[in-house]
Amino acid sequence: MTSIMERIAEAETRADAILEEANRTARERVAKERTDADEAIAAAAESERIHTAEILRQAQTDGEAVAAEVTQRAASETKKLIADAEKHIPEAVAYLMERIEVAV
Repeated sequence: MTSIMERIAEAETRADAILEEANRTARERVAKERTDADEAIAAAAESERIHTAEILRQAQTDGEAVAAEVTQRAASETKKLIADAEKHIPEAVAYLMERIEVAV
């Protein structure tokens, strides 16, 4: 028959083994969770990098379209101003000729 002291010693030994196993399992789980978290962070960062690149490409395309529209509008306005100015050329020439005649 085992004595109470031996039973206590066995129970302590079993408790130590259970505690060691629990600690090992906890360390493994923490390591796995850390690895999973690192992978999730890397995946999210890559996803955001791709998304940001897409947004930048779209912004560039939109900017180019706006620039083309503004350039077209400016060209149209310039043509109108030139046409208006050309209408006044005969008046300007007549005025200059008049000034020249007066001066001579």
